[in-house]
Amino acid sequence: MSTHRAVVALLIVAVMAYGAPATAAAGDFHSRWVDQAAWPTLAPNATTSYTIRYRNTGTAAWVRGSAAQANLAVNGDDTRFAQLGIAVGWLSSNRIATTVEATVAPGATGTFTFSLRAPPAVGAYRIPLRLVLDGVTWMEDEGVFLVLVSDAGLHGKWVSQSPWPSGRSGDSSGPITLSFRNTGTRPWAKGVTEVHLAVAGDDLSWAAYGINWLFGNRPATQNETTVAPGQLGTFTFTLTFPATPGAFRLPLRLVVDGLTWLEDEGVFVLVTVTGDTRIPILDDVVVQSGLNIPWDIAFAPDGRMFVTERPGRLRVYAGGAPGAALLGTTTIANMHADGEAGLMGVALDPSFAGNGLVYLCASRDDEGQWRNQVLRYRMSGSVAAFDAYVVRRGALANSNHDGCRIRFGPDGKLWVTMGEAGDGSRAQDPNLLNGKILRLNPDGSIPADNPILPGAAGRSAVFTWGHRNPQGIAFQPVTNTVWEIEHGPECDDEINVIVGGRNYGWPNVTGNDGAGGYADPAWSSGCPTIAPSGATFVTGPAWASWSGSLFVAVLKDTDLRRFVAQGVTATQTNVLYHGKYGRLRAAVQGPDGALYVTTSNGGSDRVVRITPR
Repeated sequence: MSTHRAVVALLIVAVMAYGAPATAAAGDFHSRWVDQAAWPTLAPNATTSYTIRYRNTGTAAWVRGSAAQANLAVNGDDTRFAQLGIAVGWLSSNRIATTVEATVAPGATGTFTFSLRAPPAVGAYRIPLRLVLDGVTWMEDEGVFLVLVSDAGLHGKWVSQSPWPSGRSGDSSGPITLSFRNTGTRPWAKGVTEVHLAVAGDDLSWAAYGINWLFGNRPATQNETTVAPGQLGTFTFTLTFPATPGAFRLPLRLVVDGLTWLEDEGVFVLVTVTGDTRIPILDDVVVQSGLNIPWDIAFAPDGRMFVTERPGRLRVYAGGAPGAALLGTTTIANMHADGEAGLMGVALDPSFAGNGLVYLCASRDDEGQWRNQVLRYRMSGSVAAFDAYVVRRGALANSNHDGCRIRFGPDGKLWVTMGEAGDGSRAQDPNLLNGKILRLNPDGSIPADNPILPGAAGRSAVFTWGHRNPQGIAFQPVTNTVWEIEHGPECDDEINVIVGGRNYGWPNVTGNDGAGGYADPAWSSGCPTIAPSGATFVTGPAWASWSGSLFVAVLKDTDLRRFVAQGVTATQTNVLYHGKYGRLRAAVQGPDGALYVTTSNGGSDRVVRITPR
């Protein structure tokens, strides 16, 4: 028998054994992804070999060179990856490879090995993959893909920056310096891979205020001739303060022009144009008295003032004027007020004028458990009726460490501080709600951009973890930065900048952890603690040079404290009303621009209005 005849005979035997391509039906061909190589990261124009494997889960063999040849295809027959130059030696512009093995019997695994080239333009390229028998059938679409990263090796991470500049219109800011670490694999070298500090998005609106900038949206270049990987590079620029008083956000990002943008970390400089440098005079007056631990305040668009009392009452007053009429009182059902637990936070829906929705954080008995819950009520006049649970299960209550301050953020989400209910281990359990900052949609559903914590079963209401007893949360105007106020144990009350997914350390760490992996506070009290509680930022011309300050109500030290919050640092600047009103719990700016605080002395408590002039 000739060699040619022998080969033909062997092919006939193989076809008879595994199903003839001519007679096999499309339904005989199936596959299941097995594994694939790690996604490649390459320098632009570099090439690599890549392997992916599938199991033949059908009843017919895949036979290379026949009608039963299984090809690895770009799902959807997309040809743009070939047009980008990614395809190297592919079968066609959207057929990547066939099996390495001549025959892949049912139950066996087929190997597909091919070459890729990184495009000149840096970035991540997601290539969807699927097996096909051309002219016969597509096999299962399992959502398989690979990501090819074209990486120039140029990366940076923000380290520090100068204090935010503040000054009068037309004045020079003086030097503003930012430091970034070279986290890439290539040096930043002037004239070669020179890194510029750019206005993010190439925005030219700041061009008129730049002093000796490289050009309108490039404030500075690296100060150092060369910044090796791992070293710090600094960027210094100066600007003229704009004409209009206010706070202005200058977003910044590193770029190697003509090659690549570096990471966008949301870095910015807040430029404050002062119109009034005087210190305001504060007038304080009691507007309501005879209350029992008024825990929180919220104002309606029509000026009505909502006040929660910890035993379980929601009171509605005609406004914030002294002696304003009490319009209605709602007693919350099934309250379990004991120690620090009870009716606590209150927030009004951003669309309250149309929907009348009020949100409460309360300690209640429900389904045989003592729980902290977020409840939604609907107002009928000045009386509230239960509407729905926003958070019903998952947060236990206790006689201490309940948290329960709730606020709507500028993102339209409902933010909730939740204490660890006296058990620090809960703060480190990613699947519990205690010891966390929660972020929810107003209906209680989970925002799609909430983080998934390490060890968590999935995405949940938890935004950050490692908190002890967080009693305050406030959103900084202009920057929208989230600031949280938290009770420490014997030492280290904290003010924290809240960033999604971060672990703030309790009970493993209090105060600064340095490089230990936990988020460091923006401020800590050291020893002893002062028991800070509610907080708010105040704005408005009447506050003069104090506009933009963070005010924090203090329980143990019985005073009100002013902080300057800048970047990731809070600096205490003033202690006010020390001992005058006793323990202070809530701090809220009213629609009239005044600051309203509540006392928490346990008998004949008051709401105090503080008006600047």
